[in-house]
Amino acid sequence: MSNSKEIENPSFDKNASRALKGIAILLMILHHNFRSVELFKSYSVSFFPFQEQQVINLALSCKICVSIFAFISGYGLFLSYRDSKTNASAWVAKRYILTFSGYWFVWIICSIVSQIIDERATRILCGGNIPTSIIYTLIDFIGLHNLFNTPSVNGTWWYMSAAAVFILLTPILYRFRNNLWLTLFIPCVFIRIIHSNDTSSFTGSNSVYAFLSPFIFGAIFANYHYFDKWCSIGSHRISTKICKCLAEIFILFLLYIMYLGLSQSVFWEFHYGIYLTVFVLFCVEFLIPISFIKSGLEFLGKHSMNVFLVHTFIRGYYLADFTYSYKHFVIICLILLIVSITISVVIEKAKVILHYDKLIHKLVSSV
Repeated sequence: MSNSKEIENPSFDKNASRALKGIAILLMILHHNFRSVELFKSYSVSFFPFQEQQVINLALSCKICVSIFAFISGYGLFLSYRDSKTNASAWVAKRYILTFSGYWFVWIICSIVSQIIDERATRILCGGNIPTSIIYTLIDFIGLHNLFNTPSVNGTWWYMSAAAVFILLTPILYRFRNNLWLTLFIPCVFIRIIHSNDTSSFTGSNSVYAFLSPFIFGAIFANYHYFDKWCSIGSHRISTKICKCLAEIFILFLLYIMYLGLSQSVFWEFHYGIYLTVFVLFCVEFLIPISFIKSGLEFLGKHSMNVFLVHTFIRGYYLADFTYSYKHFVIICLILLIVSITISVVIEKAKVILHYDKLIHKLVSSV
């Protein structure tokens, strides 16, 4: 039986994918604000009714937001390539343009604004001679600074390098679609054998290689319809659904404890793969289907790219005092989210006025 057959009402469609991105954005906001005391030690922050360390631990575990984006990329890119009617090189070119067009627009805006404020762009990218400055700027603009270990206007944008790698790997991954589970072991074995003396540079929190596992997991779920198979279990029996929900919550709690206790540099497959998979399964089956929650998450997911791209300028570079001035950690996260979404709405309006998306589609059509 072919793995590419269509499911009439898939458990994980584009709307669910957008909602899952919304969850990832919420996790990212908490992670970037409170994963370390160093981030807020200069401010008076209330964590009521929790203890400070409890929130820090939770924020640390929210690093799986990156794994969620990698998982969604693996899922969506695999299906996109499967349904594509072009050759591999044309698909890669088109997908790269579609994926990075939003990044290019924000890159230009943020570089101009930050340059006006404190000359950030030239200070970071143009510190050397002219040829080097041009190369640094070009590499940052095309989103590959993490791969080349070159400067960037925004360090958080390292994930764009991962997105580029995922696009390039998709046609190769599809060739092994009948043995996808075997491909899952390739990055793990490669890193452990080739870099057995020091894996930290390959498994760190900003490493492209560490997130190959969730990317491949996403492709596996897409190829074998695992969401539909899992969600169909007990779908007609409320008692089974309740048992599944309680069991997954209990398992997630145990995995959360393990996440905090195990070394990330040694057991990155667990942190970025196993824990992620159970979390995603729970969200897709029990959280996202709740209508009023789903609509809000879909809205966040729609703006997830822009929020990811701009929030560090607010929290980290220019408006940290404003962000952390709201005292309670929940309100601080909400303020950062609201400001980021407001900026995202303005960005999307600017694209419409400038006919930017039409230009991008013409560019894609010409490939």
